[in-house]
Amino acid sequence: MTSRPPFYGPRLFRSLHCFEAVARHGSVAKAATELGVSASAVSHQLRELAATLGEELVVRRGRGIVLTATGRRLFERIGTTFADLEALAPQGAASRPQSLRLGVEPAFGQAWLPPRLPAFVQDHPRIQLELRLCAGAPSDAEAVPDVLVTTAPPASGHIAIDLFDEPLVAVTAGGPAGRGSRGQRCVVTTDREGTEGLGEDWRLFCRETGRSEDEILRRGIVRCSHDLLALALAVAGLGMALVPEFLAARPIANGSLIAADPVRLTGRRTYRLHLREAKRDDPAIRALAGWLVAQAGRSVIPFPPRGQVEP
Repeated sequence: MTSRPPFYGPRLFRSLHCFEAVARHGSVAKAATELGVSASAVSHQLRELAATLGEELVVRRGRGIVLTATGRRLFERIGTTFADLEALAPQGAASRPQSLRLGVEPAFGQAWLPPRLPAFVQDHPRIQLELRLCAGAPSDAEAVPDVLVTTAPPASGHIAIDLFDEPLVAVTAGGPAGRGSRGQRCVVTTDREGTEGLGEDWRLFCRETGRSEDEILRRGIVRCSHDLLALALAVAGLGMALVPEFLAARPIANGSLIAADPVRLTGRRTYRLHLREAKRDDPAIRALAGWLVAQAGRSVIPFPPRGQVEP
C-alpha cells in the first residue's frame, strides 16, 4: 500500500488555494482579502507549502511578490486544475440545494424579515436558508454568516451595502396598558453612550420636538440593551420608548402602542448588507443580496469596485 505524504488532503488544498491567489494577484494582502482571511494566515500557508515541497515558491520584490522558477511551474499546473474544477462545479451544484447562512440583528429578524421571506423561499427552492440572530458582526470566523444584515461596521475583507436608514419613533402604550398606567411614565432608552443623563437619540428627540431635556430626565430612565426589550416595556405601559419605525408598525396598527409624537428621527443608524469580498460572485449569495436590496427599495446592488474593500 502506498503511503501518503505527511502534508496531504485538505491541508494541501488549502495551501495550494492560498498560493494560487497570491500568484494571481502578486500580493499576499490582495490574496488575503479575496480569501477572507488575514495576510499572516496566507503567509503561513505559503511557508508550509514551501517547506513540504522543499523549494522556495515566491520571493519578495519591493512591496510585491515574484514567483520563482518552481513557483511558476506550480502555478501553471494548478491553474489548469483549478479551472477544470470550476468548470465541473456548476454541473454538480445545479443538482443539489445550496445552504446559505443569513445573520440578522434581532429587531430586523423579528419585524422586517418575516413578512417578506416566504416570497424568497418560494422563488428560490434550491437555496436552503439557515437563519441566525447576530448582535453586531460576529468576531468568531466560524460564526460569520454568508450574508449579514446589521448596523455594525463591516469586518475585514467584507463588502458593506446600504439597505435603509432606521427611523426612530417615540411610542407609548395604548389600550388597557396605557389607560392603566399610573402617574407620569418614565423614559425607556437603548442608548449605550454612558450611564448618566440622556443618550444621543433622546437628545436629538428633544432638539427635534422642542422639549426640555430636564423634562425628559424628570420622568426617570430605564435603560435596556435591545430595541425588542424597549418595545415590550413600552407595550406593557412602563413608559415612552424610541424604537425603529418598522418594529413599532404592527403594535401601532393593533392598538397596543400609540405614537407619542409625530416626529421621525432619521440618520442615526443604517442597516447594511455585509458579505465577503471573496464570495461576491457566488450565484446564491447574489440572489439573496439582490432580493434584500430590492425589498429595501433599491433598484441595483451597488457593489464597490474590486480591490476597494478594507483588507
